[in-house]
Amino acid sequence: MNEEENIPGENSNKEGIDSKVETTNENIVQEQTEDIRPHTSDTGNQASAITPSDIKNMEVHHHPSVEKKNFKEYFLEFIMIFLAVAMGFFAENIREYISDTEKEKEFMKSLVQDIKDDTSIIRYQNKTFEKRVVLLDSLVDILNEEKIISNTSNLYYYGRLVTKSYAFRDNTKTIDEIKNTGGFRLIRNKQVITDILAYYAVMRQIKELEVSQDEESNEYRKIAVRIFNAAVFNQMNSTSLNSVTRPAANPALRTDDKKLLGDLAGWVHYIKNTEIGINQYENALLAAGRMLIQQIEKEYQW
Repeated sequence: MNEEENIPGENSNKEGIDSKVETTNENIVQEQTEDIRPHTSDTGNQASAITPSDIKNMEVHHHPSVEKKNFKEYFLEFIMIFLAVAMGFFAENIREYISDTEKEKEFMKSLVQDIKDDTSIIRYQNKTFEKRVVLLDSLVDILNEEKIISNTSNLYYYGRLVTKSYAFRDNTKTIDEIKNTGGFRLIRNKQVITDILAYYAVMRQIKELEVSQDEESNEYRKIAVRIFNAAVFNQMNSTSLNSVTRPAANPALRTDDKKLLGDLAGWVHYIKNTEIGINQYENALLAAGRMLIQQIEKEYQW
């Protein structure tokens, strides 16, 4: 007997399994086929099917056609851009010019006021200059007298006033600001710049002479303290530090040594000559200031 024949039901089971597999495969194929079939809406209208041609058209990206410009259009666009940039540049330059012009006028007005202040100070000092020279000459004469003991009242008085000179209080606020901010580039008239520099060059000469005068006054003091009695000087300044009164009698000196008196007279002479030089430069500054003010007022039409 054949073994296959001896296994009951084996063939029938195998045929059943194969039948089920075939049925399952058919169902899968049917579902896949239905997925690509056109569907109908609830209203019964059938949707159009997607064809291979439609898929091909969707895959192709069409670029919009661009119209080419001719040379004239490109040139006009360039002109428009150039004009826009140029107008912006000119507008900025005009704004800066107006701002610089206003700042220049402010500088000149302030500078004129500084020069007027200097002028007032110099005129005041000129009023006392002649009296100052007379005082210094008188002191030199007294120091060279044979009988100096009989004239110590005047000697103390003049001797104390020697160091009471007043320095020129210059006003450099505006010129310092012009220098520090580069303001000279704003001044259009070059002659005005030249005259400004010349004016302050004279002022530098005055300040240099004042430094020399201070040094000479210090040398004078070193000798004066060896000749004059400090207690007498203190009485002469008792009412005010800026006021000196003449002693009533002839107070005694600490020494009447001719050499010391001669050295003191020598420094008085140097102080007087330096003061004359300062006065000459101050008068030169007055003239330069008047000329500069006239030129500025003419230039800016004030």
